[in-house]
Amino acid sequence: MDFTEVRGDHYQIGLQIGQATAAKIAAVIYPRPLSPGFQKRVAALAPIHERAFPHLFAEIKGMAEGSGQDFQRLLAWNLFEQAGCTSILSLGPEGFLAHTEDGNAVFRGRLTLVKMHLPDGSTALSLQYPGELGGNAVSVTSQGLVFSVNYLFPKRLANLGYSANFLARELLGALSLEEVQEGLAAWRPRVDVYHWFVYSRAEKAALSIEVLVDRESAVRLEEGIHFHTNHYLHADARDEPQEEYPSSRARLGRLLRLFRGPATVERAQLVLSDHKGKWPICRHGGEDSLTLANVLVDLNTLQMAVAEGPTCQTRKYLQASV
Repeated sequence: MDFTEVRGDHYQIGLQIGQATAAKIAAVIYPRPLSPGFQKRVAALAPIHERAFPHLFAEIKGMAEGSGQDFQRLLAWNLFEQAGCTSILSLGPEGFLAHTEDGNAVFRGRLTLVKMHLPDGSTALSLQYPGELGGNAVSVTSQGLVFSVNYLFPKRLANLGYSANFLARELLGALSLEEVQEGLAAWRPRVDVYHWFVYSRAEKAALSIEVLVDRESAVRLEEGIHFHTNHYLHADARDEPQEEYPSSRARLGRLLRLFRGPATVERAQLVLSDHKGKWPICRHGGEDSLTLANVLVDLNTLQMAVAEGPTCQTRKYLQASV
């Protein structure tokens, strides 16, 4: 797993990320022109996001300059997101987050762990996709917040609204769980949506937040073990019409069956290495997705451990902290 550390204003941060990951970005950005229909969609969404997040536009402009890519193409790349992941959050004295980052095989070996020293003096550590804003996988911030993200597949989304990628990056500046909720409530409707596990070390509390097109469902989590994949689970959200994604329900079912006994990191790693069934937790690309990386976060120290590839193949983790 590659690691890069960047600092400066938002443009400079994007520039340095673009320079460090230029080859990875070039490998995944399609060279052919955007279709007229897609160009029209991007043109409609761009001013909405530029007004709300001018600093994040600066990051993308810097990333485009640093990587030698066209800004409009990189902006389009950031406006839409789709990936399936599995998250385990254990709350208690030895709390941890264990997460598999699953996505298209084109991203195999191309994720980067990025440590950003932001203009306000805070620091964010994020597992980052090439050409994309940070925050849409697993992140830890110097404000003591830990984030994991899972994509959701509701049938009801806005044609004009906010992109989950931009929201995920913006939330890295939150100081508390309340600010996370306030931030999400401020940006409606949405063109795509995520689930977040968010843990606050200062508050010793965590939320599970399922986002819908025009509202959020937030549940404060009790001590114990919690799971999430890629469909709605909360009582006030699970009736939302969703696209069929059988892998998500299969993975959750295996988590519930396999995670017995003490909630330990070792147990979580074993469960995340499970291959049983048509839609296994540990994914090797035979279905619709590949486990690109697996991540562990110690909720007490905020130390992140990241390794490329499926959990079952991991022998060594890259360790980093804010």
